[in-house]
Amino acid sequence: MTTWLRTVLLGAAGGGLAHWAGFPSDWLLGAMLAVAGAVLLGVNVALPRWLLPLIQACLGVAVGLRLDLHLPGPSSLLISVAGLLLCLATQLPLGQYLLCRLGWSRQEAAMGSSPGALSVMAALATQLDNPIRVILSQTVRVIALVGSVSVAMVLEWVPLAPVPAELTLSAPASLALVVLAWGGGHLLEWLRVPASHILSGVLVAGICAAWLGEPVLPVGGLIPASMVLLGALVGSRLRPLPAREMAALLAAGLLVSLSSSLVSLLWAWLAAWWLDLPVFQVWLAYAPGAVEAMIYLALVTGLEPSWVIFHHVLRIILLGVIAGWLMRRAGMAAPGTDSR
Repeated sequence: MTTWLRTVLLGAAGGGLAHWAGFPSDWLLGAMLAVAGAVLLGVNVALPRWLLPLIQACLGVAVGLRLDLHLPGPSSLLISVAGLLLCLATQLPLGQYLLCRLGWSRQEAAMGSSPGALSVMAALATQLDNPIRVILSQTVRVIALVGSVSVAMVLEWVPLAPVPAELTLSAPASLALVVLAWGGGHLLEWLRVPASHILSGVLVAGICAAWLGEPVLPVGGLIPASMVLLGALVGSRLRPLPAREMAALLAAGLLVSLSSSLVSLLWAWLAAWWLDLPVFQVWLAYAPGAVEAMIYLALVTGLEPSWVIFHHVLRIILLGVIAGWLMRRAGMAAPGTDSR
């Protein structure tokens, strides 16, 4: 409990400082950097993994209360999905090639090159003798992406979203939605539905918004608290290593993050040009980051969170299917199966 409390306080301090400084993505990025910095200094930090479903439920509720189902027509959506598939088909082999050139094993490169789905790849990486490379590569990618978007917002390349509604739910109503989303998420998880708690939150809150007849906001403080916990959880995944080895792993993670981001930007630009959409909106949908972080960024920039969540859930499904192929290709066997 002492370690958990220390981690939360560090995350809250980092997020609060970033918020006070007026930095975009403040609570998320500030908490991540503060906790990651504490790890590198040798401070013992950790948060329980059972917090992640609760965070996802909160984020799903925030999206659902602002849900806009006016997605493009079938032909436009098909073009966008085709762009996502081409993006994945380019990112995976490129990232794996770069990591293998840096001396990573085939197994490590197969997991580390996955563009997103951090929790899925981290779980697969536990089958390796030392999963630190995979986990660090995926974590650095999330931090780098959130940082890049924040810089773009500081430079005013992307406008911040106006407050979408005056109506704010009470604390009991907001917490009731989160509890319903959390319970529904467990049911969807049992049914093996990807991003189950986020989808449950979107569904529950969307029904609430439809019943009220207008977009609403959750109680003040719900989203900042969720982002502090998410940032602290991501930052605490790092583990101190010898300086030289840590620098090499950070460089590898940044290299894969940069290559994946540039690839996604290329395909996003092509899709956005064809569909006449904002490039940044399509890039958030294609970006190789954690779904929670990308949806949050879509919320604060006002760039169609429903569009972003659709593409990221689809990508999680695809990566979940591809994971089995990646494991076979890398010579790994799933738990409970033989090597064939």
